[in-house]
Amino acid sequence: MEYQKTGKYFVQVAGGLESHAAQELTELGATVLQTLPRGLRISCQKQELYRILYCSRLSQRILAPIFSFRCHSEKYLYDQVFKAMDWTTLFALDQSFGIECNVSSSNISNSLYSSQLCKDAICDRFRQRFDQRPDFATQNADLTFNLHIRENWACLAIDLSGVSMHKRGYRLRSNLAPLQETLAAAIIRLSGWKSEKPLLDPMCGSGTILAEALMQACKIPAGFLRQDKGIRYLPDFDEDLYRRIKAEEDARIIPLPQGLISGSDCDPQAIETARENLSRLPGGGRVVLSTTRFQDRQKILGMCIISNPPYGQRLESSSKIDLLYNELGDFLKQKCPASEAYILCGNTTLVSALRLRAHWKKSLKNGDLEVKLAKIIIR
Repeated sequence: MEYQKTGKYFVQVAGGLESHAAQELTELGATVLQTLPRGLRISCQKQELYRILYCSRLSQRILAPIFSFRCHSEKYLYDQVFKAMDWTTLFALDQSFGIECNVSSSNISNSLYSSQLCKDAICDRFRQRFDQRPDFATQNADLTFNLHIRENWACLAIDLSGVSMHKRGYRLRSNLAPLQETLAAAIIRLSGWKSEKPLLDPMCGSGTILAEALMQACKIPAGFLRQDKGIRYLPDFDEDLYRRIKAEEDARIIPLPQGLISGSDCDPQAIETARENLSRLPGGGRVVLSTTRFQDRQKILGMCIISNPPYGQRLESSSKIDLLYNELGDFLKQKCPASEAYILCGNTTLVSALRLRAHWKKSLKNGDLEVKLAKIIIR
């Protein structure tokens, strides 16, 4: 397989996190070879690969290339996939497989049809040997392939997690428009918070920022609850090494100091959901939660405040959004002396609605929405 010859992999990341993910991957032992929109090419040894898969907080998917080739037509795509390898040696007839496909700037323009051709080629190899085909699953497949075709160059890879790595496993319930876990982790990373002061999310919703803060403070690996399936299909998968890496990282988990992380929300249902989500993580029961409007909170001193206020989804009008941000700015100024705040705002206008000077503003993406993370220093 191609990855075995080159030691190179492709890491998918959310838009706006490329440079931050590159730094994290370097810290985990990878060499970043190229940074692309929403992705990075890296090289690493097997033990670093396993550690990245288990520990990376900013990666969405890690792909191990099987083979790549020049591809100008649908027929050639089918032929190349069919004869690339004996697919029956990679997974069994009673195991399901799926294909994620992305096509751009190529003679082949239909990603759905490309996925269908790739599926047919693999199934036909099974039929050739067993006169039967494996199940094809659009969700929760045992093995997921990633087919990427750009400028008539195709690459077929194994998705090492099988699901997007932002799915940590703790969030089984959420409120409307929840913050993706990888973005929450990136915000905490950008804040520079190192557990040296208490952290508060005064509009915590279903608790994603609190959960990611807990995982970082207690050194809980991002994959602690996630069941990564794809990596086990690599021909050179080393089960003993994989278990050893996980055991090493799990041994680094530390208790959460009482009162270090807290959150509140005006919605009792949101607090119930946050409490349920946090309970799935070690130390989650020590996160302090309360059903409280931030406007009604008592004065707090020397906090790190990180929050993702609503910016349209849960409010009826722009005037209500502006008023909310005005009140949030007043809360920070009047009740949070000697603190720092990191507020994820839907746009630059909402940063202005805080009516506080931003120490810096960084552009990020929440899904396809361009957002701004503003750092506020309160004297």
